[in-house]
Amino acid sequence: MIFGLLIPLLFSDRTFSTDWGNHLWLIWAQGADLGELGEPSYFLQSSLGVFYPYYAFYGGTFYAAAGFVSWLFGAEAAALAAYAGALAATYLGWTWIARQLGIAGWQSQLPGCIAVTAPLAVTNLYGRGDIPEVVATGMIPLVVAAGLSIFRERRVRLSSAAAYVVGIVFLTGTHTLTLVWAAFFLAVVTALLVACYWHEARARLRRGLAVAGLTVLGAGINAWILAPLVLLHARLVEQDPDPIGLTAYTDPEQLFSILRTTPDPPIVTADVDAQLPVLALLWALICGAAYWRFLSATGKKLAVGLLALGGALLLLVLSPSLISELPKLLQFIQFPYRILTYIDICLVGLVTLALAAMQRDSSTSRVPVLVLAAIAAFNFGLSIEQNSAVRSWLPGREDALTSTVQPPPTWYAPLQFADGSAPVLAPTLAAPLEFPVEDIGESYAASYPPGPAGTAETNIATGDYLVEVSGARPVGRTEDGRMVVRLPAGRRPRQVEVSAAWEPGVGIGRWVSVVSLLAAIGGAAVYWASGRRRR
Repeated sequence: MIFGLLIPLLFSDRTFSTDWGNHLWLIWAQGADLGELGEPSYFLQSSLGVFYPYYAFYGGTFYAAAGFVSWLFGAEAAALAAYAGALAATYLGWTWIARQLGIAGWQSQLPGCIAVTAPLAVTNLYGRGDIPEVVATGMIPLVVAAGLSIFRERRVRLSSAAAYVVGIVFLTGTHTLTLVWAAFFLAVVTALLVACYWHEARARLRRGLAVAGLTVLGAGINAWILAPLVLLHARLVEQDPDPIGLTAYTDPEQLFSILRTTPDPPIVTADVDAQLPVLALLWALICGAAYWRFLSATGKKLAVGLLALGGALLLLVLSPSLISELPKLLQFIQFPYRILTYIDICLVGLVTLALAAMQRDSSTSRVPVLVLAAIAAFNFGLSIEQNSAVRSWLPGREDALTSTVQPPPTWYAPLQFADGSAPVLAPTLAAPLEFPVEDIGESYAASYPPGPAGTAETNIATGDYLVEVSGARPVGRTEDGRMVVRLPAGRRPRQVEVSAAWEPGVGIGRWVSVVSLLAAIGGAAVYWASGRRRR
């Protein structure tokens, strides 16, 4: 099934939605940074601006990992690895959860089949082409499965701990919006699990602390990008949530469409099918009710909790105005259909609980399970058709990778991560101060013609909290966030240099990442060695 979902990437030169080519270019550019600098960069050095801190605020760890693969094997191989890893994390995560609930044999793979073929999950692959969002959301089932295993097993296994930490790293270091929503969602699910299994939670408190410790370790590995996100986000141009839009995708007649037939889309840069897995939902409700008596008391509580959580999230999708009543961080959702990711998780959880209830009934007919398998196969067929209908917005993938300096023709994003804290100033000098970015470097120099003192617009796309300027003094910014500097008077050309330099808190975050990564590697090595001695 995973192979079938990867076919468009493996056997074509298609570039899918506008965002797919843009993310491919960003991966390639970070790979070039790694090759030239020997480390991942916070900055996207391009015609968009010098020292534009894109990777500091959006997917830094993901682009670093994918960029490393790109540097070794090419950008297309990096995109393939990202998609394959995300799909495997979702599929195997749900299979792992199913087995922990006692579902045996091939039936344990059905929840994963339903999850990876959900309409929005498939849309994110190619129809929206949001590679980081695919990876981030794909980690959620793996994190839940590994966390449950650590908590429940008689002895913590290295494989479970490693899977959990890797899942946390990519969940918190890939897609900022998913980081916020997934953290909230997982906190609610954790509270639900603790409430349902309170006695077990109390009896295994030390295991709960172990899960919390591994969560801190995984987040610590991402401290190098979480530090600027937390400390500097208030200084960026982007301050408020985008207006909620594209609500037509989740009108009831679209949301509950079985065949994923979305009419003329209201946006021309993506092909979105934002339906619920309706047949799987009906199966979960019918079979859950039919086998309700075979669920344990705690299982029943969990099912009711998942149904209530999914229903509350569905209400947000159907009534998008309610999103404005949420805490500000949760208002950064942009499109209501993104919430379907979390509704789908609740739905697949109900499917899994219904399957577990069936396993406890020795007289269960095979028909309900075969019906679910047929639904999974039907969804897979719809997914293949859905992917085949996605338009490509570039003639070929090479068109996205013509220059690390020049974004692909599909690029449309504003400078949302440029400086928004300095005062807006109108330059007094007519000519801008432009730093050339033909090559990747840690610093750039430019010469300004002789003349009187005054202020000039630059193409530096950040503030003095992430760069140091010599030969001129930062005094403000343009409306879109480019730095304005004051130049001294001079009879000769004035030489100005800009280089990366960040505030102490960001530097501390970088060291926390190094220490956390070494701790994770060292801890795994010690655990493995002690296991060999025990054997």
